Amino acid sequence: MGFGQSKQSNDENNNTDLDKNHPDNKKLIHEGWTDIKDKKRGCTDLLFMLLLILTWIAMTIVGFIACGIIESTIIPVGNPKRLVYATDYKGAICGVDESVRNKPKAYYLLNGQVVCIKSCPDTNNVKSYYCKYPYQSAADNSTKTAASYVQDNYCIFKYKTSSVLNRCIPNVAVSYINSVLQDDYNVTTSYTSPSTTGGWFNDFLSDVYKYSGIVFGFGLGVSTFVAFMYLYLLRIPGLLTVSIWTLLISFQILLLVGSFLLWSLSDSWNNDGQHTTYEVTTMQIFAFTGMGISLLYFCLLLVIRKRIQLAIGIVKESTKAINSMPILIFFPILQVIGITMFLVPWFIYVLFLASSGDKIRHTSSYLSSSGATIQYSYYTYSYTTNTKYVFLFLIFCYYWTSEFIIALGQGVLSLSIVSWYFNKNKSSVNNGNVIWAFKTMSFYHIGSFALGSLIIGIIKTIRAVLTYIAYHAKKSKNKILEYFVCVIQCLLYCVEKFMKFINKNAYIQTAIYGYSFCKSARVAFFLILRNIIRIAAVNIVADFVLLLGKLFIPGLTVFICYLVMAYSISSDDINGIIAPLVFVGLLSYFIALMFSEVFSMTIETILNCYIADEEMFSPADRFADGSLQTTLQKTAQQAAAIKAIKIHPQADNIVMLDEKGNSII
Repeated sequence: MGFGQSKQSNDENNNTDLDKNHPDNKKLIHEGWTDIKDKKRGCTDLLFMLLLILTWIAMTIVGFIACGIIESTIIPVGNPKRLVYATDYKGAICGVDESVRNKPKAYYLLNGQVVCIKSCPDTNNVKSYYCKYPYQSAADNSTKTAASYVQDNYCIFKYKTSSVLNRCIPNVAVSYINSVLQDDYNVTTSYTSPSTTGGWFNDFLSDVYKYSGIVFGFGLGVSTFVAFMYLYLLRIPGLLTVSIWTLLISFQILLLVGSFLLWSLSDSWNNDGQHTTYEVTTMQIFAFTGMGISLLYFCLLLVIRKRIQLAIGIVKESTKAINSMPILIFFPILQVIGITMFLVPWFIYVLFLASSGDKIRHTSSYLSSSGATIQYSYYTYSYTTNTKYVFLFLIFCYYWTSEFIIALGQGVLSLSIVSWYFNKNKSSVNNGNVIWAFKTMSFYHIGSFALGSLIIGIIKTIRAVLTYIAYHAKKSKNKILEYFVCVIQCLLYCVEKFMKFINKNAYIQTAIYGYSFCKSARVAFFLILRNIIRIAAVNIVADFVLLLGKLFIPGLTVFICYLVMAYSISSDDINGIIAPLVFVGLLSYFIALMFSEVFSMTIETILNCYIADEEMFSPADRFADGSLQTTLQKTAQQAAAIKAIKIHPQADNIVMLDEKGNSII
């Protein structure tokens, strides 16, 4: 039993029984290189990169058609002004159509209908009105007439507003408008604001703008420093080990104490005569279930205890790798820039396409104060079948491209870490390795990232279609279809998560060996099966470390910013420090997310490199450093000892012999 943690433990080796003879289900083989940079590579999956480029070209063509740059009858030309400017109760676009060209602002009547006006009022005036166009002149000439028009929803008095996307949004409490309607005009119908924008929001933005230097300085600069400080803290001897084991043991104690309290409560209920047998039995079931989970959890800790030590070592090595190449922390910013560059034309195409629908007129009615039925019109947009298909194609383009940019970043990051791990002189590794990794992955393996991201893009697009179907099923009250789509959505969500996990490990295999995506995915799949418990242990530790980072980085950054603002800024100069602190928290959390993504991929890559190092090289030639080197030496010794076990033909017990045949037990 003492040798249960061998080089490949028995429980991990048993996983290979799923397909023993599969060509990819075998230990990794060294291909002869002494430096990963010298490895010969070939272009992989180039066809899919060409397919992605053709997709971008097709997106541009349909976008140009929607914009009117290319003339075609496939889809109608859009007019984004129909979205930027509101449509009045007669169907005219404020500030665009000839009848209201000099009236770009939309003002809302009591029933939600829109009239176009020149500018949004910035003061309250209950004796001045905006009306439907045929009634405006009479309302201006007679206050009494205007009051009757208000009662009939033809007019409404002027209230203070702010212009938001050319809509006049109330800048006063809705209760004020309703009280004026009821007290001055005897109108009991409540006014419903199209949006709410209060003075606090202006103060909020004012404080952020006024102290934007502090906000961005702390949100981006200080938080980045705190992130690197967190990496150094993780390297303090014993700190990470104590934290992890404290968490794991605390959870064990929590399970035991909780189970005991449940049993004690059930015992007291059994004797108080106030609770039924069913209630007592239910509580006992929960108590026994908790005890069972406690036992299983304890057994799990016994099984993975040494693998947790391995996981802690991998986390520590990951901090060293990132500190050697600090530019990795900022690599997600390049991904954001890449996605933004794609989104600019994509959003323009979507905007034109969304505004290309046919205007459909609808009529409705309401009762006036005199009891008469008054009809009014409103408009919606309807889209052709071709337009709907183009919408779906643009959604697919977005998913594929965004996932491709993420995949490229993961590949570059993994190759950077691989070049750090498989280097005997790790002190020589610097930011130059990241630049080399970017060039190598972009030139040789960009097609593999296109293929991996294509799979995720297809899954996401199918989920988007199902969301559309679910919406219409709910609208038509088709419960069977709604529940069926919900089940399929859950299954696809699981498939998407699984494929993202496989993809990440496939990119790592591509970084190490230069395989195509499909072969890398197969190798990664069987690698996971052979080391399933190791990977589980590493994920437990990594999730804990990443969670701490997401809390520690924004928490400490906001606290330092609070101290600076609370004790160095006069209260007369600012409305409040909440707004700047909120923005600092958001920016620092964004930095924490970037840090977590980089750190997570680094941990995954170090684990893959560790396993590859273990399987490919003899103990003397391995690249493992620090605590990982110690772990490899221990597992090598245990594996050698297990191979020396021989069964004595005349004895019932197992005898362990050394290389000379002498008993060591």
